[in-house]
Amino acid sequence: MIDQITKDRSVAWLETILKIVLIGYAVFQIFTAFTGMREPLIQRSVFLGFGLGSIFLISAVALLKEGKGWGLAWLNICLSLLGYYVCLHIALSNDRISVFFVHLTSLDLILGGIAIALVLEGGRRTIGWFLPILALAGLAYYYFGHETISGPWQPPRVSFLTLIETYYASTETLFGYMTDMGTRVIAIFIVLGALLLSTGATEIFIKLATLIAGRSYGGQAKVCTASSALFGTVTGSAVANVMAMGPVTIPTMERAGYKRSYAAAIEAVASAGGQIMPPVMGAGAFIMAEMLNIPYAQIAAAAVLPALLYFLTLWFSVGFHARRKGIKPLDRADLPAWRELIDPYTSLPMYLPVGTLVLLLVLDFTPTLAGAASVATLLGSLILLRTLKCLKETGISGLAATYMHLTDQVIDGLYKAGRAIAMIAVLLACAAIVVKVLTATGAGVKVSSVILSLSGENLAFVLVLTAVLSILLGMDVPTTASYILASAIAAPIVINLGIPELNAHLFVFYYAILSAITPPVCASVFAAASIANISFWRVSGHAVVLAIALYVIPFLFIYRPGILMEGSTFTILYDAGIAILAVMAIAAASTGYLLSRLSWPQRIALYCAAALLFYTASWSDFTGIALLLGLTAYSYWQGRQQIEQEA
Repeated sequence: MIDQITKDRSVAWLETILKIVLIGYAVFQIFTAFTGMREPLIQRSVFLGFGLGSIFLISAVALLKEGKGWGLAWLNICLSLLGYYVCLHIALSNDRISVFFVHLTSLDLILGGIAIALVLEGGRRTIGWFLPILALAGLAYYYFGHETISGPWQPPRVSFLTLIETYYASTETLFGYMTDMGTRVIAIFIVLGALLLSTGATEIFIKLATLIAGRSYGGQAKVCTASSALFGTVTGSAVANVMAMGPVTIPTMERAGYKRSYAAAIEAVASAGGQIMPPVMGAGAFIMAEMLNIPYAQIAAAAVLPALLYFLTLWFSVGFHARRKGIKPLDRADLPAWRELIDPYTSLPMYLPVGTLVLLLVLDFTPTLAGAASVATLLGSLILLRTLKCLKETGISGLAATYMHLTDQVIDGLYKAGRAIAMIAVLLACAAIVVKVLTATGAGVKVSSVILSLSGENLAFVLVLTAVLSILLGMDVPTTASYILASAIAAPIVINLGIPELNAHLFVFYYAILSAITPPVCASVFAAASIANISFWRVSGHAVVLAIALYVIPFLFIYRPGILMEGSTFTILYDAGIAILAVMAIAAASTGYLLSRLSWPQRIALYCAAALLFYTASWSDFTGIALLLGLTAYSYWQGRQQIEQEA
């Protein structure tokens, strides 16, 4: 009994240490966002080091909580300490390593090899096998390829010293620009999102979505769609969206009459779309801004209509499905009151930080400053408004309890932010290994050449191959990593055919997002199926049907650039209008309902109308609109006939 109590205390102490480390890790990101980044090797090594070490410390705590014993836990603790040290060694050796003609010591070489191995293992624990195995294969190709491969795919000869210099003791790979983006931009937005959610933003999101969508057909499912869009613009993570919103939205949709598998599919698809929803859009959009060297606000503006099309597709689909199944809208009594959304004590702490963020990004301030200012606005408004509310309701005697509760929420948010940042740090380092192999060996250019050769440089064929490649690269990895890989391999293929860089990168970014819902490996569908406790394949089948229109929307970025806010006002409005009609036609055809139930010939005709609208020519637009209007009128007449017969 005494031994068990001692073990429990030891586990509690270890968990406390983990929490202190991760909270300090998040605070470090806030501090440097306000005061400025330290020297590159110092800032980046601290960022990666604390992330890498914490991944193994998290594993140690999890093993002890599962009752696996101290054997494996001690191994993970040792790996954790090693992870902290191999990266902090770079920070401590900054002055020496920064010298141009640096001579690496034997210790540097050993620690470099260990650091690469730990990043691969940390990546496996964080995001699964695919990316670490790809990185390991790339390293083998980079180091051994010259001796084992001949011909055009033979990489240059490299020594172990060159490998460590390139991947460890420099600002090229592990501590390169991806790690820089992680610590300089991505981390502060993770902190902002975690603090928003820990202090009550989820409830506001759901209430706002319910008011927006609750009274329309498919209201319960549309609430899920709208709340995931709002939630996703903060988190930028499909799986995080599903895990946060799914336990609430999936049972709600099931009670309303939706099949559990269909409800889970709606949540999975809606959550994936949050990553293209401005103003935040997740880590991938910030990486895109750095790669293209353009303001983030420009990317967010270009993504507005694609995001609208994404969620309109779901909106149409669930609305048609609800009418087909006879699922009624929410009762007016079930809607929250508007005053709940304009109550300053609960709503302003969400609106003010998001408003601050949007304003500063539009004014072309750096994302780092915008994120830091939003965090400051959030914390300041929470302290002020909760103080005023407490004084109004309970007087000065309740301040201590109010501040204690707020402190607990902030600490919880910082802890969750620290965990998320640690995962992102390892993910970025793992992806950086792959990207460096592609650039250092020229493999990325060679893959592009192969695809261009196979396609005969036909743009439509190249786009199809690029879309498939982007989805394949996104399997079993988060969107951030899949976009990094796709942007290194797939985007240059499209750019080589004369497509503007932003259009090409948004094209592959959209498909990287869709990889989260594309079988057989689709993280958000897995997460939704686990919450619904139902077969993954049943959920994925519904998800694919819901997403049929989504798979063709990115082609509009190339053929109808008005979708990305390019061109005159007329062009933008015209392209947007045609695209909306096209996705509505596909949604109706997929669900089998427009203004009445549709027969298969009608559904096929709707698919043809959508295909005509996607084709960029005046005659096809006119024909597609005419066909869609004719089918809509016939469906309306058919519905009236059914009503008269039932009466």
